[in-house]
Order: sequence, then structure tokens, then C-alpha cells
Amino acid sequence: MSDIAVDYELLNDVAQKSGKLKDEVKQARESKQEYSVDEVGSRVAVAAIRKYYSTWKGSFKRSEEKLEKLKNLYTGVAQKWADWDFDLANKAAKQSAQISSDLWAARDKEWNAWHEAVENAKKEHPDLDPSLLPKEPEKPGERPHEWTTDDGHGNKTTTTYEYGPDGKPTKITTTMETKTGLKSTDTTNYHADGTYDSESTDVFGSVTKTTGTSTTTETTEHKTTTDDFTSKTKDTEGNESTTTGTTTSVTDQKTGHRETKTTYTTVGPDEDGNEQTVKGTTHSSVDLNGHEVTTTIEVNEDGSGTKTVVTDGKTEEWTSDDAEGDTGWKPKKSDD
Repeated sequence: MSDIAVDYELLNDVAQKSGKLKDEVKQARESKQEYSVDEVGSRVAVAAIRKYYSTWKGSFKRSEEKLEKLKNLYTGVAQKWADWDFDLANKAAKQSAQISSDLWAARDKEWNAWHEAVENAKKEHPDLDPSLLPKEPEKPGERPHEWTTDDGHGNKTTTTYEYGPDGKPTKITTTMETKTGLKSTDTTNYHADGTYDSESTDVFGSVTKTTGTSTTTETTEHKTTTDDFTSKTKDTEGNESTTTGTTTSVTDQKTGHRETKTTYTTVGPDEDGNEQTVKGTTHSSVDLNGHEVTTTIEVNEDGSGTKTVVTDGKTEEWTSDDAEGDTGWKPKKSDD
């Protein structure tokens, strides 16, 4: 079982410094190399400068190539881990915002119901002693519109809500950004007929557009939301993939505990550009205190696949030749 902790901010910082150093080496290699006696003072100095550049020009070029490879390596690793982390942060931020929004709505409903009951009681009993009335609940204040998580080191996640006249969210936007410039955004618009559309841009620059239909049922004990969706993703090189699936989320109205399950199928090119079909399931459990466990299993066409479990930010990964049967899992090797 492999526990993975990656400081992708450090990797991205090293990548940026490698790129800057490469540019400085290139500038030195391409800088002025021929000087006159008047400029440097003697023919010996002119010859020495010329010999220096002749001797080291090739080394400068090789250094540039190595620094470029180092930058690309660190950038790629940093982006992949940031992409995974941002996806979880996006979901967690939305869930936290929704819980807070639902809690405000419940408190507002309680406050209004208390005042309505008191007014009715006063009408029915004009001589009612005010001291006999139940204690007024705390007024919830202004409806919340923005939630921000900031680690104090320049890394921030912000979720904003826009509401319709009925008090239900019509637009939710989440932005995640780090101090070294890694960034991801997601915007979802909700419509009165239960449909929604969204557009997100990940750390690689890939753009995903999603359309779907959401239905919600509520009882005094549970709130259940079901989403049927289709997503189309285009990366920076023009490659496209399509994902269709269903997400069902059940929230305990009393405790705030939420269980979410998504089943999906993705059709698109693999890392080698070959068309493939991947089937996946994701199960997430989160409580009111933010404790979350997310398990994702993806199955390839040959039945093999991967399992990833994230527990409060700690990631564990496995591979199996029988992922479809959910058996034979082995810890994923670092060079897989």
C-alpha cells in the first residue's frame, strides 16, 4: 500500500526556475562574442574571449536542452498532481458551500416560521403575555455568497454563489490558484427546468463543457440529488474525449453526512493517441466536519485498471489485471 505526498508547488517552482535559468544560459550563449582591442584593452583579451565562447558554446547549448527537459518534467508532474488535488478541492469546496447555504436556508425558514407563529398567536390571543412566547431563534443574517479557503501561503480556493428570486443557486463558480501560478476554474449555471451547463479549465489548459439534468427530492431525513451528465473535453492540442454518467448524492438532513456515487464512461484517446473506452465509479463520503474519503476505480477495455483512495488529502493507489472484478489489487509502482 503506497502513501503518496507530493509538494507540487515546490515542483512547479523548480520548473519555473529551471526555465528562467535556461533563458539566462541561452542569453549568454547568444550574447556578443566578438570584441575589439579598444573595448577590452589588448589582443590577448580578445583572443581569450573568443576562445572562451568557442570552448563553451556547445556546453551552453547542452545545458539549455537539459534545463528544458528538467522544466518539462517538473511542470508535468506538478500539473498532474495539482489537477488531481484541484478536482478534489473543487468538489469539497462546492460541498462545503452547499452545506453552508442549506444551513442558512434552514435557519431562515426557522426564523420566518417563528415570527409567523407568533403573529398568529397574537391575533388569536390579543391579551397573550409576551413572556410566555418561546425564545426567538437567532436571525440568520445576509445569505452567504462567497466562501474562501486560504492556507496563508498564497494558495487559495474561492467559491461564489449567485441566487435566483426563489433563493436557489443559479450560478456557482470555483477558482483554485497557487502562489506559483497553477490555476483551475469551474463555472456552473443552473436553470429553472432542472438542466444545467458548466465550463471548466484545468491546470493543463484543457477545457471541459458539460450539460446535464439535475433532480432533487427531499424528506425530513434525507436530501437526494441525481445528475445525468455529458461532458466533452478538448485539450490544448485539440484532442477530444466524451464522458457520460450519473451522479447520485444523498445528504442526511440532520447530521450533514453526505454519500455521493458517480458511474461514468469515457471515450477518447489514451496517452499514445489510441482510441479507448474507460469505465469508472467514484464513491465519496463526507461529513459536516470535512472528513472525506473518495474511492475511484477505472476499468480499461481489457479488464485491467486502477484504484485510487484519497482520505483527507492522503492518496493511495493500486493497479490490477482484474479491476472489473475489483480483485487482485497491488500497490502502484512509482514508475508505472
